[in-house]
Amino acid sequence: TISESEEKSMQDILVYIDRHSQENINIEELAHKYNMSYSYFAKLFLKHYGQSCKQYIEFVRLSKVENLLLFTGHDLSYIAGETGFADCSHLIRTFKKRYQMTPKQFRLQHQNIRN
Repeated sequence: TISESEEKSMQDILVYIDRHSQENINIEELAHKYNMSYSYFAKLFLKHYGQSCKQYIEFVRLSKVENLLLFTGHDLSYIAGETGFADCSHLIRTFKKRYQMTPKQFRLQHQNIRN
C-alpha cells in the first residue's frame, strides 16, 4: 500500500511535470527531490499511473503539442521549443509514433473538422 505522504508526493510530481514539461526533466533528480531512490520512484510511478515517468512526460508534452497545433498557427520549431522537444524532427518522430500521422497531417485533418 502507498502511504499518505507518498500519495501526496505522487500528485505533486504530476503538477511539477505539467509545469516543467517544456524543460529537460531529469527523472533521477525528480526522484531525489521527493526523497526517493530512482528505482523506488520508477516502481511507484509505474504502479500508480500504469506507465513510466518518461512515458508520462511524453504524454504531457504531446498533449500540449496537440493544443498548439489545434488552437494556434505556430510552426513546428516554435511548438517543439515550447513543449520540451529537442527539435522538430524529434517532435515529428514522437508525434507520429503516438498518432500514426505527422503533426502537419493532424493539423490539416482537424482544420477540416472545425470548418
